[in-house]
Amino acid sequence: MSGEPTKTAREISENLLEITAKAMLACDFDTFSTCFHVPHFISSAEDKTVLETREDLRRIFLAVCQDYEVMRITNLVRILEVAEFQSPTRIQATHIQHLMVGNDRVGPAMPCYSILECFDGQWKVASSQYGVDSNTTVGHVLKDWRAPQSKQQ
Repeated sequence: MSGEPTKTAREISENLLEITAKAMLACDFDTFSTCFHVPHFISSAEDKTVLETREDLRRIFLAVCQDYEVMRITNLVRILEVAEFQSPTRIQATHIQHLMVGNDRVGPAMPCYSILECFDGQWKVASSQYGVDSNTTVGHVLKDWRAPQSKQQ
């Protein structure tokens, strides 16, 4: 044994939530991207896609950051509800996210479901599902993500 304490699923999940929230608010893609595995499955209530490349992840990230800037979001309050190991290298987690402007919540709470996997000793988000419609942040971005391709068909 290495003598290092083993982290709980909750600790791993909360750490990723904290890092990614700070990165989103700072529009820091380099930090954000270290927390995500590509390819990455992402979905909302109405749309889904697989981000095949780091550039795909960057496009989604920048579009969400732009939405946050337009909305003047100052904080992301994320409350981890459940985080459970499914195997030694896989965690299923759910959290609720609140978009904040100062002390005021903007829009409804957003339920989120994530699968975290350990790749080469580092925990990353392997897939993300957001309980939002196509008018809300990630849902809005996913709707627009597919729009140019739909117009070509």
